[in-house]
Amino acid sequence: MVRSVKLFGSAYEINHRHCVKVYTKLRLTPDSLLKVVSAALVTYPSGYIRGSAILWGHIQTWSSNDMHVRVSQIVDRFSPQGLLTRCQGPDSLISGLSPIEECQSGDLVFVDHAKYLDRVRTQGPAGIVTTEALATELSDLPGLAVLIAPNVRLAMAILKQTYADRNVRDTEWPRIHPSAVVHDSVMLPEDVLVGPGVVIGAGVTLGARVVFMANVVVEKGAVIGAGSVLHPGCVIGYGCEIGADVILKAGCVIGSEGFGFAQDERRRNYRIPHTGKVVIEDRVVIGANTNIDRGTYGATIVRSGAVIDAMCHLGHNVEIGEDSILCAHTGLSGSTKFGKRVIASGQTGTLDHVTVPDDTVLLHRAGLNNSIKTPGMYAGGPVQPLQQYLKNMAVIPKLNEMWTRLKRLEKALAELAVSRNDG
Repeated sequence: MVRSVKLFGSAYEINHRHCVKVYTKLRLTPDSLLKVVSAALVTYPSGYIRGSAILWGHIQTWSSNDMHVRVSQIVDRFSPQGLLTRCQGPDSLISGLSPIEECQSGDLVFVDHAKYLDRVRTQGPAGIVTTEALATELSDLPGLAVLIAPNVRLAMAILKQTYADRNVRDTEWPRIHPSAVVHDSVMLPEDVLVGPGVVIGAGVTLGARVVFMANVVVEKGAVIGAGSVLHPGCVIGYGCEIGADVILKAGCVIGSEGFGFAQDERRRNYRIPHTGKVVIEDRVVIGANTNIDRGTYGATIVRSGAVIDAMCHLGHNVEIGEDSILCAHTGLSGSTKFGKRVIASGQTGTLDHVTVPDDTVLLHRAGLNNSIKTPGMYAGGPVQPLQQYLKNMAVIPKLNEMWTRLKRLEKALAELAVSRNDG
């Protein structure tokens, strides 16, 4: 069966046999072709749905792997903000982004080290994003488009977000899955996606373009900002606030009750209710299975732009400063305060009420039993300034030898003292 849909005011035939014809004849972008098929899925009778769905799947696969963008378009888009500064070589057609080890003709790769230049020559990508210094070493490849970036890794992040990221709005389910439970008091914006098994409690406030994947639970009175994405199995506790463009990965628990107990004279434990909340500000990313406890009173706060890795734990009333980074298995006890741009490497830990100033870096399973007063690099447990820590670590493999030598010296001194007394 052949049907037609309206696209830019004109009618075009479309079915699974016409995919190549439509694309070739009209030179549609992937987004435009997806619009055609989307319209077909919505408007065609049930007898055509199967064929359209097949076409839909083929185009999704093709569009996710084929950027179909000219180098000049990339440069024009990202040079105004300084992400790219200039381009040399041909205006190549880029079909995808790829690591240098797997690149093929048509791919754009990212190289910030000279050791990869031989790979560029042998594997022949269509384009490369690299530094000004490395670009001069590629002038012997006239068929290679070279895009100059002051920060190659940043360019990779932004270009991949733009052209090759997962489309979290691409779902096989209805916009609101029939198994979802949404309280009658909740106003769902028209572009919010609600996956299977989602539960949204009374009085929850939602911004535009929020995505709830399967089995997310949002308790009463919570706030979810525009553009935020909650991956499967996340739990948002009552009254907690999630900002805009936040990403919560699978299994996050935001707003669980903190670990607070009092003991009597027999050391029986009595739970202290935690009636505060958690506030996650804008553009925060929180990794899978991370747990952030609500405040005893007040709030546990993660400031804008902070990123937290998987399987971390933030106790009640912890505060994480803007653009800080917490790596996996970091555990921060109650009321710990991190300043702006703090970096905590894997398995960093603190006692309660510890403060860390802006621009501090914590390394090598840093263990903080006291606050740090001066920004810098610190390591080990108990934490030490990095250079002192490295010197101490260099001595540790020699401890047995040093101990043996010390025992020999003690023995020699004892023998010398005896001989003097005998004399």
